[in-house]
Amino acid sequence: MRIGFIGAGRVGYTLGKYLKTKGFDISGYFSRNPEHAADAAQFTDTRYFSSIVDLIKESDAVFITVSDNAIGQVFDNIKHFPETNGKIFCHTSGALSSEIFEGSPYQVYGYSVHPMYAVSDKYTSYKSFSNAFITIEGSPEHLSEMVDIFSSSGLKTGTIDTSAKSKYHAASAVASNLVCGIYGFSKRLLTECGMDDEMAEKALCGLFRDNAVGITEKGVVAQLTGPLERNDISTVVKHLEVLNGDDKELYKKCSLEVLKIAKEKHEDTDYSKMEAVLKGKETAI
Repeated sequence: MRIGFIGAGRVGYTLGKYLKTKGFDISGYFSRNPEHAADAAQFTDTRYFSSIVDLIKESDAVFITVSDNAIGQVFDNIKHFPETNGKIFCHTSGALSSEIFEGSPYQVYGYSVHPMYAVSDKYTSYKSFSNAFITIEGSPEHLSEMVDIFSSSGLKTGTIDTSAKSKYHAASAVASNLVCGIYGFSKRLLTECGMDDEMAEKALCGLFRDNAVGITEKGVVAQLTGPLERNDISTVVKHLEVLNGDDKELYKKCSLEVLKIAKEKHEDTDYSKMEAVLKGKETAI
């Protein structure tokens, strides 16, 4: 299968380079910015296309690796080309489903191929891209073939139903973007204790990194420690006493999620009083 790319951003560079190093046939790149496409082609040792129609002709599968709000527009611009007939079209958006490829007068096969991975640099992210998990949904006709492409390249790969795409993306955001918010929350509390930014970063670095590694290696149940897991109500009450407003509510909401894990770890422990405290029923203690 020959794979071409419309759009030359970080994901396009990374995906093309990674697949090329794994022996896949990459036809090349087209972009509205010719310099970007030419650079991506040089980086991946493939071809720069000045014509989007020529790229479609030379590709069996076309990845539209542009911003989410441009994917639909790009496909609308090309879906009336006879050259699209029988071709596979993919995007890499976490939020959008394969349904964006509907409405073509020709037979096309649409897929969402989303890497659960933070692609931070277009020239180097391919080196660690093997850590990505690829989630695929779309037309049943070539679904197994799409899965094989990525699983055979050494990537962990799975499929989901099209209807689950928004909830799937919410889960991805919680594990990446929202974790940044929790980290920032912790850092801010430390600065309110008198630490400067540098000291707060140093204080959190090892704790945060080792906890993340522990979760990925052992799972959240085995990794969980702290006052919630110990059912230490008095300590949690002290935490709540020094927090106000949104900070207090965020602590409670996150703690209730942690409590679900604690209950799984210690099935015989009665966490009912802890749960009452976190729900604002302090009289329960």
